[in-house]
Amino acid sequence: MANRWMLSTLAGVGLSVSVIAHARLRAISDQDVKFHAVGPGGLQINGNSSELSVDERDGQIVATAPLTNLKTGITLRDKHLRGYLQTDKHPNATLTVEKSKLKLPDDNQTASGSATGQFSMHGVTKTLKFNYKAKRTGSDFHVQGLTEVDIRDFKVEVPCYLGVCVKPEVKVKVAFKLREQ
Repeated sequence: MANRWMLSTLAGVGLSVSVIAHARLRAISDQDVKFHAVGPGGLQINGNSSELSVDERDGQIVATAPLTNLKTGITLRDKHLRGYLQTDKHPNATLTVEKSKLKLPDDNQTASGSATGQFSMHGVTKTLKFNYKAKRTGSDFHVQGLTEVDIRDFKVEVPCYLGVCVKPEVKVKVAFKLREQ
């Protein structure tokens, strides 16, 4: 159940981590989405996916994370997560950020900051704040993003199993490489 929360959050982070502002940018490799949810009694749920697409469209960076492929290491938990996120109806989470709102580092430099974007998950779109860091090496940008998503804001039911419920706030961390095209 917590995995579903995490997937949503990861998608939001993936989008928010796009931090480039010159030529057209596109993800080329090294996509990594991670989420972390907690529950009572020290319950820790970590999940991940290597599927994330990031592209520039009309002056915006758009990051899309498929929620159907999030993994927590427990098959039953993954199935429950997909159910809470209703991935049959809402298979993706997307973050859209205006490219002009992001700091773009010069070659061999690093830039970091906070920004907001429009995050869509479970059929709901809301403004989402995230932190990011980007390092430029030639035409490549190595990007990392971090955010927290409250799944209740996106009308996702708080996951519970056998009376144990996870907290609705899910941390999401995304990393990927973009290249100027």
